[in-house]
Amino acid sequence: MFFEKLKTYFSLSLSEAAVLPYYWYGWGLFFTLVVLLWILSRLKRDLVPVFSDEEGGVHITSQALEELVKKSCASMHGFETPSTRIFLKSGELRLRVSLDVSLDGNVKEIRSSLRRKIENIMVENLSFSNFGGVDIVIKGFKEEAS
Repeated sequence: MFFEKLKTYFSLSLSEAAVLPYYWYGWGLFFTLVVLLWILSRLKRDLVPVFSDEEGGVHITSQALEELVKKSCASMHGFETPSTRIFLKSGELRLRVSLDVSLDGNVKEIRSSLRRKIENIMVENLSFSNFGGVDIVIKGFKEEAS
């Protein structure tokens, strides 16, 4: 009985199926599942491994790592609004820092000082054993406020 009805639903044209409530229920369920999966993926905060030794392991949340980069960049000049993405590739942690650079800033100098400061904090202060480096992405240019 069920399979016979299922065969008739598959043989319907699009205009015939569109008037049936099951068609709309199916699409509604599909979009609800897609939105739910998207929300769950956005809320998921993975722990990033810092190091491990014989006493145990140390992990940090990605949110704390992003906050660490923002606070370390706060005292530096020549750029604004750093945002961070975290990537784990082959066990190595890489940071992608996106920022707005001022028009009169030296990009090479900003890149090297930012990379040096973040690497200093990550490797020397926090003892990251798997730190792979920092990638800088310039997402825009800002004029210096006089």
